[in-house]
Amino acid sequence: PVGHKCGNMHGHGFEVILHAQLPGGGFGCSSLDLAALYQAIDSAWTPLHQALHLACLNDIAGLENPTSEQISCWLWSRLVKTLPGLHLVTVYENASCGSIFNGQQVRIWKELSMDSALSLRHAPEGDGRRGVHGHTYALRLHLMGPIDEVLGWTVDFGDVKQLFKPIFQRFDHKPLHEIAELDDCDAVSLAQWLRQQSSPMLPALNRIDLYPTRHQGVVLGWAESEPAVSV
Repeated sequence: PVGHKCGNMHGHGFEVILHAQLPGGGFGCSSLDLAALYQAIDSAWTPLHQALHLACLNDIAGLENPTSEQISCWLWSRLVKTLPGLHLVTVYENASCGSIFNGQQVRIWKELSMDSALSLRHAPEGDGRRGVHGHTYALRLHLMGPIDEVLGWTVDFGDVKQLFKPIFQRFDHKPLHEIAELDDCDAVSLAQWLRQQSSPMLPALNRIDLYPTRHQGVVLGWAESEPAVSV
């Protein structure tokens, strides 16, 4: 839209992850099979890297409107011809947002960081987590939908952040155990509560990743391809 900051010439340190499946789903594959797949990925990626790196993406045919969604689709259309077993193309626009394409559907994510206090009231007696403590949560919101033919994106990353802001303000720098609707503050309960609060304002939302620490967290998905809850 007119006046949107992304309409200005700007840049990103894009990163790409290519996901490919081993023959037979990986069962019975040897280290030689894996090495061959890595080599195939490198060979397929090299010419694309040469075309994209240090280039003005708007000047490349098919990327005149280079949103993360368009880039992931553009890469897929070229890699699928040369890389057997291609499963997903993930594009990181930056550390907090990006796009995933599986050949049929585009999913975007927006990651937020929230500093919150909590007390696990259902923890066993004597467990230190019953006391007030805190986490810097990493929260990733996933949204799936068609790409707008004019704008080139599924949902504006900025809109996701703005629409989620009222919930963010209830969560960030707050004592979570004082939220009346929460039975407890464990990660599963929090993820389920966040879904209930977020879905009305973000109808394309179909997965929430919530990490209290770098080493543990919860994935709550309600798309057909996602598990209901995994930890």
